[in-house]
Amino acid sequence: MEIDEICNCGLLRKSALDLTAIYNKALSNTGINITQFALLKKISFLKETNLSALNTLLHQDRSTLGRNIRVIKKLQLIKSSAGKDKREVKIEITDLGKEKLENAYLDWQKINKKISILLGDVKQNQLIEITKDISNIDNTKIFS
Repeated sequence: MEIDEICNCGLLRKSALDLTAIYNKALSNTGINITQFALLKKISFLKETNLSALNTLLHQDRSTLGRNIRVIKKLQLIKSSAGKDKREVKIEITDLGKEKLENAYLDWQKINKKISILLGDVKQNQLIEITKDISNIDNTKIFS
């Protein structure tokens, strides 16, 4: 074991933390962070959704997603109501949530474009490909 061994997971986690900090700073005047922005964006596009659908889109564990939903609900950016099945909860964006999302989108768009420019086309495309490749790694082949 060596201290400077490359750990792919560690590299990606650090990069994700660094990138999250950049986006959060860019959104700091909007009153929401990048996690809340992403969640509001998905809810807005879906019009009416539930935790299962959001979980499928965002690939978060249910407890993290539930916690994030409670935060933006407390901020009155979304509302929830009982679904057809009493175990299901319908989630919709509020007018305040739409307003926050629209305002945050402009800041998100600026920082997203700046990061893409700084990365350049080649690295931006490599990043997309690497994340796709990682998502497509077949666990059954790794652990067989």
